[in-house]
Amino acid sequence: MGVVMQFAKVKDYDRWEPTFKEDASMIKANGVKSISVLQSIDDPNIVIVTSEWENLETAKKLIESDEIRARMEKSGVVKSEIYYMEEKLVF
Repeated sequence: MGVVMQFAKVKDYDRWEPTFKEDASMIKANGVKSISVLQSIDDPNIVIVTSEWENLETAKKLIESDEIRARMEKSGVVKSEIYYMEEKLVF
């Protein structure tokens, strides 16, 4: 099982969220098992998005596509760091 973690700063969460929901539907259609969004209580424009994938190569190809990058920019993502992780321990 692979996990993708995205740490992002957005211009306006209320503007970003509807676009992300549209993208989430498309991402689910491409093999994601689950998606979770965390929002900072100190700054509502800081989010962490985690998603679980059976295949990280599929995730990487989709997330790094020009289409997703353009949609992130359009939705107001100012800064984004994406990490591809493998699950090692579960308690």
